[in-house]
Amino acid sequence: MDFRENKKERRGASLLLAAVLLILFLGGCARQHWNERLEEEEAAEVAKIVHLMQEESRTCSSSIDATALIFWKSPLEESAIEGYLQLLSPSFFKFVINNPLGQPLYAISSNGETFQSLHIAQQKHIRGNIRALALRNDIPPSLVGGNWFAYLSGRLPELSVEIEEINRDTSSQTIWVHLSNLTSSGEAEKVYLHLAPAKKQVLGYLVLDQEGKTLAEISYQEQKEESDLCTPRKNITVTSLPWGAELRVELKDIRTDTQFQEDDFTLPVPPGYTTQLQP
Repeated sequence: MDFRENKKERRGASLLLAAVLLILFLGGCARQHWNERLEEEEAAEVAKIVHLMQEESRTCSSSIDATALIFWKSPLEESAIEGYLQLLSPSFFKFVINNPLGQPLYAISSNGETFQSLHIAQQKHIRGNIRALALRNDIPPSLVGGNWFAYLSGRLPELSVEIEEINRDTSSQTIWVHLSNLTSSGEAEKVYLHLAPAKKQVLGYLVLDQEGKTLAEISYQEQKEESDLCTPRKNITVTSLPWGAELRVELKDIRTDTQFQEDDFTLPVPPGYTTQLQP
C-alpha cells in the first residue's frame, strides 16, 4: 500500500490497519493487571469454563457483516472514518470506503497472510504480503498473525487454546488467562484473555511482546441489551497506545446470518486497472 498517494485514502488505510492489526506503533506502557495467581483447583475450574465457552463459540456464526465506524484519538489529532466491514474467522477481512453517493473510493481485503487493495481514483490494484506491509509501517509482526475475528467480535477463538497460567485481579475479581498459542505468526508474544468467569463473559484481550511491553489492550463496552456469547460486541476500544492515543471501533447494522466463504475476500480487479506487486 502506498501511503504517499492520496491523503484521504492514506488516512482511511491507516485507520483500517489500526482497527484490524490493532496497533500503529511499537511499545506501550505496561501495568500489572493481576496480583494473585490462582491455586491449582480454582485454576482448573476456570480452565474448564474457558473450554466450555470455546465449545459454545464454535456453534456461533463465523461471519460478521457490519458497518464500522473507526475513531482514532491522540493528543495531536482526532480522526474518524466509516466503511463496510466483512469478517470471517479466523483472520479474513474486507473493508470498503464509499463516498456519500455510495460509490466505492477504496477497498482492502486480506486472508491473514496476503492483502489486496483497490485505489479507485488512481485505478490501481495493489497486492502483497501483509506481514511485510506491517513491517513497512512499524506494526509489530506478531499482531498480523492474531485472531482478528476473536478480537473484533469479543469472542473466544475457534482454535483450541493452550492455557499457560491463570491469575486474578483482586481489585475487580476478574481473571486473566495466559493463552500461549492464540497467534500463528511464529513471533514471540503473550496474549492474555480478560474474563468474568461467573458471567462467562470475555472482557478483553491484552497483547504483550517478549519483553513484557504492551502492544495493545482490547476491551469491550458492556452490552445494554441482553446478549449471549454469540452476539458480537458493538464497541471495541484499544488503549495502552503511545502518547495517550486511543482507537475505538463501533459496529452497527450487524448481521451474522450471512455465511461468507474464503473466495468472498478477494477483490475483482476492474478492467483498465494497473496491478502493483509488493513483497
